[in-house]
Amino acid sequence: MEVLAVVLVMIGIIAVRVISFFYPEWKAIKGEYLSERKHLGYGVLGIGILLVMFILNQLILRI
Repeated sequence: MEVLAVVLVMIGIIAVRVISFFYPEWKAIKGEYLSERKHLGYGVLGIGILLVMFILNQLILRI
C-alpha cells in the first residue's frame, strides 16, 4: 500500500508542474495566448490535483 501511496504523490507532483507551468507555455508557443485568469486557473487546477492525490494517499494509508 505504501508503494501505491508514493506513486499517487509522484503523479500529483508531476501533474502540478505539467498543468500549471508547461501547458500554458506550450499554448503560448502555439500562438494561443491565455488571459491571466486562465493562466491562474491552470495553476489552481494543478494544485487541486495534487491535493486530491494527497487525500487519496491518506485514505490508502489508513486502510
